[in-house]
Amino acid sequence: MTRLRRMPVLAALLLAASASGRTIQVGRGRNIPTIRAALAIAKAGDSVLVHPGTYRERVTVGKPLTLIGVGRPVIDGQKRGTTVTVAADRVTLRGFRIINSGRSSLHDYCGILVRDSRNVIISDNQMRSNQFGIMLQGCIKGDISYNDVASDITAMQVMGNAIHCWKSEQLHIHHNKVGHNRDGIYLEFVYDSMIDRNTVSNCERYGLHFMFSHYNTYSNNHFSNNLAGVAVMYTHDVHMLHNVFAFNRGGSSYGLLLKEIQRGRIEHNRFTDNTVGILMDGGVELQVSHNLFRNNGWGMRVVASSTNDTIRSNNFIGNTFDVSTNSSYNSNTFDGNYWDKYDGYDLDKNGTGDVPYHMLSLFSTLAEKNAGVLLFFHSFLMNLMDMSERLLPSITPDNYVDNMPSLKPFAT
Repeated sequence: MTRLRRMPVLAALLLAASASGRTIQVGRGRNIPTIRAALAIAKAGDSVLVHPGTYRERVTVGKPLTLIGVGRPVIDGQKRGTTVTVAADRVTLRGFRIINSGRSSLHDYCGILVRDSRNVIISDNQMRSNQFGIMLQGCIKGDISYNDVASDITAMQVMGNAIHCWKSEQLHIHHNKVGHNRDGIYLEFVYDSMIDRNTVSNCERYGLHFMFSHYNTYSNNHFSNNLAGVAVMYTHDVHMLHNVFAFNRGGSSYGLLLKEIQRGRIEHNRFTDNTVGILMDGGVELQVSHNLFRNNGWGMRVVASSTNDTIRSNNFIGNTFDVSTNSSYNSNTFDGNYWDKYDGYDLDKNGTGDVPYHMLSLFSTLAEKNAGVLLFFHSFLMNLMDMSERLLPSITPDNYVDNMPSLKPFAT
């Protein structure tokens, strides 16, 4: 968010604060030199304005009030624990650079910790050199937006997550920029929340990682160049819409891992240049439609425990392998997708191929059983085997078939 866009918001906050409480000025040359001193005398509904400077103190907000940084003042925790703790309802924290939380392999120190609070706004803050950037515990109706979160910590045993949420509900996490951390956005036991329009890249593990977090929607996020991609685990009723998963590469990397997921929609996403676009392990009753799988090693890898899923109206373009599986049995539906490798015909000109498309190649089937055969990729032997298998199928499961392949790509 640019400064020009922030100023009307700041003016509105100050107007609301002046209507309900007084404004306390903090800074060099003013009556109140420290944030802690201002918070000690502040009352519910007051607004605390912190002017430019570096404030080497750890802060606890225990009253409903507005705490605003003017000109990006720095709150420096000096590596002595959590830098800012919010432990009250209806708190707004905006406009700070918050640095140097403590770091420990035994304790979770944070730049900002919000604990057991309702209706808290954490917006337009810059987080650097913190173990965990922003952490919410036991919160309801929190708004986490327009924050810039990254860390220079490299030791994995003390590296935390950028935005970490636990046992919370009705959160809105949006328009944040997340860089180097362990996980970009992590959610556990988080319900009825919206995570949208975040940019997450270069994390040491997952760009997004959530577990046991039901009835949530993730939309219009951009996840790229993360070591392992995005992981969605042990969750039901989740929707992932209009996201980008790109350049997540490595031996154990993927754009999106779906592990033990029930009843979800994976729609209008773009999976490009990943080792694996989607790894589906235990997906049940998922709707996977209008996604683009382009230039991935594997478009989709479907593990045997995935059942009753509908994969329809997707585009598979330029992938080394469009689909692979470790099973000979298929209980999922793959009808009505576009496959750039399909070489069938459409005599009745209805836009659907007259010949079913078998999306499993012999080589991908063998690679699922023995990764070593990938050494022979694009060899003469591989090409000969694939041609033979197309003429006389014998090894690839014949129930992995698209009975209505589209002749034209879908709008995604």
